[in-house]
Amino acid sequence: MIDSQSIDVLKSQGYLVMSKPALCNEELLDCFRAFIDTDPAYKERYLQKRFGYAFDGYSYVGQPDSSNQAEDDLVSTFVLSEFYDVERYPSEFHRFLHGGWRATLQTIRALEIEALELLNIPGLLDFYRQNVGHMISNNYYPPIRNFAATAADNTRLSAHPDASLFTIFPFGIDDDLELELIDDSGLSAWQSVQASASMLLYPGYLLELWTNGDIKALNHRVRLAHDVAAERFSFAFFSLPFPQREFVMPGRGTMTSEAYFEAYVGLF
Repeated sequence: MIDSQSIDVLKSQGYLVMSKPALCNEELLDCFRAFIDTDPAYKERYLQKRFGYAFDGYSYVGQPDSSNQAEDDLVSTFVLSEFYDVERYPSEFHRFLHGGWRATLQTIRALEIEALELLNIPGLLDFYRQNVGHMISNNYYPPIRNFAATAADNTRLSAHPDASLFTIFPFGIDDDLELELIDDSGLSAWQSVQASASMLLYPGYLLELWTNGDIKALNHRVRLAHDVAAERFSFAFFSLPFPQREFVMPGRGTMTSEAYFEAYVGLF
């Protein structure tokens, strides 16, 4: 549950570790592992460029034209969403997409609606109900020892804000996630998030844009692991506009979903 005290914490510290226990990720993890273990030529049949909206599809370490990660980030991802039919995705994911996907989405939507009701930002809840869907970024970090160089600033995943209204980790928080937190004097510092079997929520760029910067998107990164032989998996849900929607953004006038993504990608 999210209550008024939780919202105060979210506003003051920029993120919220919820008391709600994490969901089980076993089904999705098995599906994602099965995809990661397939032949590279098969995986490339599902590159992002073969989808065309937002970030759906596969991206890999060293890819020069990924839309959701830097070329030197030490991560491969597959993004699934509500924006395409299940059959558009690799068969390895179908068990989850026909199984736990909908129940997970229902949990996330309920949490986000609770947060939006308590934030009470004019027009935002209506916008959410009419225009917002979800995607999940499935992230695989190979062992660090596999690489001769790191990502920017000696990281595993370089610093960035998300394109979402909210980002939620429904399966808990893994080691090595770092958040850039701003103190009362305006100074920033990176803080590690302790691994937890609770859900994590933080705001993305869509919320920052809607509130004209009153609520900032949380900058975050993944540090290098102490165990150079360890793999890492993480799963993050993003709330995003459905394709081909038109809506009024406060202070910016009419905007389309596609124009919003152009604005986000323009950050980089």
